[in-house]
Amino acid sequence: MEDTYEKKLFEAMADYVKEKSQSNNSTKEELLLQSLHLTNYLGQSRSFIFNNREVRSIESSIIHPVTVDLMTAKGACGSYAYILCRLLKQLEIPTRIAQMKVNGEYGGHILVEAKTSKGWIVLDGSYDLYFKKPDGNLASFADVQANWEYYRSQVPANYDYNYSYEGVRYTNWEKIPVLMPLMKKAFSLFIGKERTEGFSLRTLFLRKFYVLFWATCFIYLMIVLAVLRRYMRKNRRTLTAHLSGLFSGKRTPSIESGGLMRRRA
Repeated sequence: MEDTYEKKLFEAMADYVKEKSQSNNSTKEELLLQSLHLTNYLGQSRSFIFNNREVRSIESSIIHPVTVDLMTAKGACGSYAYILCRLLKQLEIPTRIAQMKVNGEYGGHILVEAKTSKGWIVLDGSYDLYFKKPDGNLASFADVQANWEYYRSQVPANYDYNYSYEGVRYTNWEKIPVLMPLMKKAFSLFIGKERTEGFSLRTLFLRKFYVLFWATCFIYLMIVLAVLRRYMRKNRRTLTAHLSGLFSGKRTPSIESGGLMRRRA
């Protein structure tokens, strides 16, 4: 139910973006920029209200679905990135969440990259920011990183210049020791090293209620199977005796225990 509610919200937002693009033949670039503008508008209007107010619940603290970011934008750049990424996914545009390196450490600022026919382009929902190359096409993170002195002239007046595009990663493969490095090796083996480096694991968990639903179903199934297995082991001899008696035409003592008791009497 929660996942359906969240999905309906982003469906409505996606419809609004399409309407604002004012054409049934809207280019992907128009959809991207309208999504960026809408994300920034929603985030700014909500952060103004919730920035200095505490909103705590089990849902917001432990699960933290995208609906919490959409309502409060208390996750700062992360909230903008999750909202934009979820909206673009609703528009069926491939996305990945980019963790910018700031002052030598990754994750200092969170962005979104979207895939177009001309490659990946970078979008910063926090500042309603996108970059244009000299030829007029939208720029990628790599473009901005390679020529920051050129692109920094395109940022707004309130921009934090610590966000200087010094580096990026899409998944923290060291977050969980042993497990995550093993996952990275497995991914590298199956999809290649380059695609693994550009793979954003977070985008798979944007629909948290959907993931939790299927995880709960899986756990429930495992419990049911474990209980059935235990029951089968415990009652295997009795079941074997019943089945052998059934197929041989003989009555088993367990079935005819009442008769045996009478004969003994």
